Amino acid sequence: MSPRRAEAIRDRLTGALALCTASEPVAVAVELGIRNEAAVRRALASAGDIASAVIRCRTTMATRWPHGRVIDTRFIEGETAAPTTGHRTRSVVHWHRSGNGPPLLLLNGWTASGLVWPEAWLRRLEEGYDVIRIDSRGTGWSRSAPSPFTISDLAADARDVLKACGIDRATVLGISMGGMIAQELAIRHSEIVEKLVLVATMPPTPAHTPMSRGALGLTLSRPLRDRRLREFFVTTWAQTTGNGFAASHPEVFDELGDQIMRRITPRSGLVNQARAIMSWHGPGRLQRVSAPTTIVHGDQDPLIAVDNGRRLARLIPTARYVELAGVGHLVTHEAGDTLIGVLARS
Repeated sequence: MSPRRAEAIRDRLTGALALCTASEPVAVAVELGIRNEAAVRRALASAGDIASAVIRCRTTMATRWPHGRVIDTRFIEGETAAPTTGHRTRSVVHWHRSGNGPPLLLLNGWTASGLVWPEAWLRRLEEGYDVIRIDSRGTGWSRSAPSPFTISDLAADARDVLKACGIDRATVLGISMGGMIAQELAIRHSEIVEKLVLVATMPPTPAHTPMSRGALGLTLSRPLRDRRLREFFVTTWAQTTGNGFAASHPEVFDELGDQIMRRITPRSGLVNQARAIMSWHGPGRLQRVSAPTTIVHGDQDPLIAVDNGRRLARLIPTARYVELAGVGHLVTHEAGDTLIGVLARS
């Protein structure tokens, strides 16, 4: 097949996928598929636990090393080695906690873990807030968390993390996919959301403006074989910012590349998060959001069109809308000072 024909086929498939992301029946079907697969995986895991218990019992009875040493056949269930910034709890995800002040929960976007926030911006937040950053399932130190999952599962993870931290109520800031999780958290667990800040995100299907073919193609692109992975990430994310930002701020993308490479999100995590986004639906539920809400969107966002922010402002009762001129998708990097001001006024 010629490269031109292959490119044409990819373009048609991307266009069809873009249309599917705006269909509520498709979203319902994807959610059903996720739920069924998750149920099957849990059943298989339970069967594996029973088999392991039987094998372990027989092993301890019959298999011994010299001097009476028993072989230990236990296996670890979904736990990962965690850095000292994390905590071991019943929550299925890992998080990072630092700073002093009222609690602030940060929920990052698609493929981005709690490690991927601008360092200088984060240090400023820690001066006035008790900052909790979650590694969403499939990313960071939560790469082995149960999958597949839905946006509501990720919202439940956020609730569990706050409970594990002993926090009753928190300000919640979510960007991109993290904004979707934040909306679901405010809908399902309103009692723990003090204030809500939604950044560069969109409402549930079918109320959102879907990604363009170009944007969807960018998010689904893969590095060429002769290209370094770090270079691929830097180049890709640089294309999501406002006009001229990447060229004038190379240091931002140096830091971003280093952060991503610290704990790369595997392809499986990328796919499972994309499935969760595709399965998210029910914009009428946003009428239940009772927390004071501020929506922030850049008018040059090439991934999630600015019209999505405007629609959210109409769907969430009494929401305040802030539109940032010349800003793209990486609002925390491009307009961090403004965002800190929004938090202070929320």
